Amino acid sequence: MPELTVASYNIHWGRGPKRRGNAPFDVVKACRRLDPDVLVLQESWAPDDGLSDHRRVADALDMVVVSDVSLARSVIDPEPRVLHPERRGGAGGTGGWHLVALSRVPVRSASVEPLPHLWFDHSDRAVVALEVEVDGASLHVRGTHLPHLEYGAHLSTRGLRRALPSTDLPAAFIGDMNMWGWTIDRMVPRGWRRVVRGKTWPSHRPHSQIDHVLVTPSVELVCGEVAPDLGSDHLPIRARLRW
Repeated sequence: MPELTVASYNIHWGRGPKRRGNAPFDVVKACRRLDPDVLVLQESWAPDDGLSDHRRVADALDMVVVSDVSLARSVIDPEPRVLHPERRGGAGGTGGWHLVALSRVPVRSASVEPLPHLWFDHSDRAVVALEVEVDGASLHVRGTHLPHLEYGAHLSTRGLRRALPSTDLPAAFIGDMNMWGWTIDRMVPRGWRRVVRGKTWPSHRPHSQIDHVLVTPSVELVCGEVAPDLGSDHLPIRARLRW
């Protein structure tokens, strides 16, 4: 049976949490420690005048950026933040705030599926979609960065369900969901199940799991974990899957 490792990491513009002074951390080193076959990154910083975090990770880990979308304009100094739509710049220059899927296994198809824009959310939202191949067998992978519940995340349910593959297919859905497990359980179609359990936020003293890995019935968990603190304000998650 084919196997591969999926991982998800909100890298927070390549900066640590505010309590650490938003100090930069080594994003490439952190992603290398996860050793993923498929990696979904949230809050990847892509400066207008330089190389993006996800491109540096892809080059260093011999991966391919297969699905990439800028969800908002952002600024990184004096601290990283998403710009309000009416703002066009900041003291430290601007760039893109990206959701990205990378792969080091063959990819049969890839796309970006937009989610409905929510009135109180200052960024767009989307699902990155790809179909990868291992030993001739396909696995459908979806990754996302959902809005907070106070922004009305539940209003994304219909669009999210359209973006997910049928539960008849071997598939994984990973990302920073910005919600507890029981909430995302109610947003996805029946048949999806969570396979990694553990607190992921905030990284220095986690009290909540808001980053998740879900799979369809034909996918088996070989092993999964919430990874140690690698620098961001979230803890990464990873899972070895078999189907």
